[in-house]
Parts: sequence; structure tokens; C-alpha cells
Amino acid sequence: MVRKNAVKRQAVLAIMLLISVAMLTWYFREPVGGVLHSTQRGGLRIISPLESGISTATGPFKDSYDWMAELFSARSDNERLRQEAEQLRTEVVSLRETEAENEHLRQMLNFVNQPSFPGEYTRVPARVIGRASSAWNATVTINSGSDDGVSLGQTVVNGQGLVGQVSAVATNSAQVLLIIDHTSRVEAKLQPGAAAGTVLGGINGLLEMDFVDKDAKAEANDVVITSGTGRLFVKGVPIGVINEVSDREIEYFKRISITPFVDFNKLEEVLVLIPPAGADQVPLVERGNGG
Repeated sequence: MVRKNAVKRQAVLAIMLLISVAMLTWYFREPVGGVLHSTQRGGLRIISPLESGISTATGPFKDSYDWMAELFSARSDNERLRQEAEQLRTEVVSLRETEAENEHLRQMLNFVNQPSFPGEYTRVPARVIGRASSAWNATVTINSGSDDGVSLGQTVVNGQGLVGQVSAVATNSAQVLLIIDHTSRVEAKLQPGAAAGTVLGGINGLLEMDFVDKDAKAEANDVVITSGTGRLFVKGVPIGVINEVSDREIEYFKRISITPFVDFNKLEEVLVLIPPAGADQVPLVERGNGG
């Protein structure tokens, strides 16, 4: 029974194949106006409106699908672009930080290579790792300490000029009293003229130079450097530039306003100057005793 059904199906397929071949042969051999060509054109006339209707009916759904596909694609592109932009911003920030650090290091290298720099001092590099500042108090913590040879009273500089003086020491860190602190006192002199005075910590990041002889010549843009008097700071370190001179009759001394060379808001790398063996430098703790 199964074999008979298989034979029947094969016979039907053979007949249909023969008919198809015959129809194709007839189609290609007959003229354009023949029966099969006419039948084809009639079928197209019937089917075309149906295809148009189906296309019209399904068009909005296709458009919606295309719109959704484009929306998801745009969102994906936006997220990728956002991530790329974030990566670029991170790289730019890192590059700027590296450039700033390199510039600070170049400034310090140029500073210590100047002929006026005290070459007998050992230079200990350090990085600022903490800050404690207010309108009157200003100190920073650096990552070098007694294990590196740092001790009380040592002068701290960077590539711009005088930063301050070591005021407390631990094994691996130290505290630096900045020259803008209201308790800071630096013996200084003017260039040119060599008039002497004391630079005091002021307000708003400025300094004041007091006890300058009333007859001394002092003008805006004159440079102020450490004098080395009192053995508290290394001699000849740039402090700042004069921006205003007060010379009132009722005062015994000139009062000078100074803009420091060091930008304390951007203080990152410093050098601690360690004096040679046998050098006499007064630590901060002895100042109160008239040192």
C-alpha cells in the first residue's frame, strides 16, 4: 500500500514537471500576443491592486518598525559617542596634569641651576599631600620627612621662589609654614637698592614688608629676596614683587605690599633645602627665645 502511494506521487510529480516544461517551451516560443502572454498580463492586472493595497496597509507598520530601529541605533550611537567623549575628557585632563607637573619641574630645575642658587645645600624633592589654610593660617603637608633628612627650620622653595619653612617633622612627612601665614616672618631686602625689612604674612594671599627705612628707595615692580639675616632662611631666594608702597608722614617706616612669586593655590611640588654639615640654622622652636 505504501509503495503504491509512493508510485502515485512520483507519477504526479513527473506529469507536473512535463507540463511545466511544455508550458515554458510554449511561452518562450509563442509571440508576445499569444495566449500565455495575455494570461500573464491579465494576472498582473489582478494582482497589482492587491499588492498595492497590501503595501498601503502595511506601510505604517513598516515605517514604525524602521523608525524604532533608527531610534535604537541612534541611542546606541549616542551612548558610544558619550563614552568616547568621556574618555577623551579624561585623557585631556591627564595630559594637562602631566604638562603642568612637567612645567613645575622645569621651573625648579631652572631655579636651582641659577648661579645665585646656594649650591652647597642638598635638595630634597617633595610633593604636597595635604593643606590646612584659612584667612590667617596657611600650612601644607609634604611627603618627605626625617628619614629623608628633613628637619625643623629648613627652607622650602619651588621653581617660582620661596614657599616657607619646615615647622613640624615626622618620619615620612613634614609640615611647612607658608610665607603667607600670618605668623610668618622673613628677613628680606629689595632689588635694586638693598633696603632691608621684614616680610610678613598678609591677607588674600599677599605679603607685607615692614620696617623698611623711610628714606630707602622702593618702587612698584622692585623684586624682594631673602636677606639671610637671622639664619632663618637661605639667602637670595626670590620672594615676590612690590605692587604698592605706603609712605605716610605719621609712620616711621615704609609699608610695602608684595605679590608673592609662588602661586600657593597651585602648589604641588617643592624642594626642601638641607644645609651642609656644620651650618648654623635657627629652628622655628628657638624663635620665641630670641633666636
